[in-house]
Amino acid sequence: MAGSSEKDTKKVDVFVQHECPLNLLPREIWSIIATMVTSNSIEDLFNMQATCKVFLGAARSDAVYKHATMSYKSLARFLLNLDGPERRFLDHCVEVENVDAIVRHGFAEYLRFGRLDKGMELLARASTEGSVEAGYLYSMLLMFDHEDEEDMVRGVQMMEGFRISGQLESYTNFLTDVCKDTTVILNELFARI
Repeated sequence: MAGSSEKDTKKVDVFVQHECPLNLLPREIWSIIATMVTSNSIEDLFNMQATCKVFLGAARSDAVYKHATMSYKSLARFLLNLDGPERRFLDHCVEVENVDAIVRHGFAEYLRFGRLDKGMELLARASTEGSVEAGYLYSMLLMFDHEDEEDMVRGVQMMEGFRISGQLESYTNFLTDVCKDTTVILNELFARI
């Protein structure tokens, strides 16, 4: 055999590992960043997830869903357009006990879907977890939307607690915003019918 006299050379695969600069920070730090991003906009979180695998992994951690705030988006806005990624986001937040999400889910259950018991249950749960927003809604609904006298008395007692604690002014502003936003949203819903 001609050419067999050549020495067999071993091929050596040279693997050069390029460290992604994003991997230099621990995932916990990226999760904290993702939580702060979510506090400003759910849409920004979705954009962050679409950027790269590191962000996708960090942005999908339970810590992000647990601590995400949704107060930048009016409560009434959750009555509309809760489909697709935003709905899945809200559902995941509720699963990990995010109080903001529980309030918004309870509000939507009560007003949009007419599941009064489920809505009240969620608002009561969020209220016991410390959500003043949920407490306001829960007390108002107890006072004005139930025929049970005990519920009405409980709602009045809760409202009295808000007055005594000095939270009545913030409650009035909150309720004004909810009613104004709800009117706009309901008009939009009726326009679609």
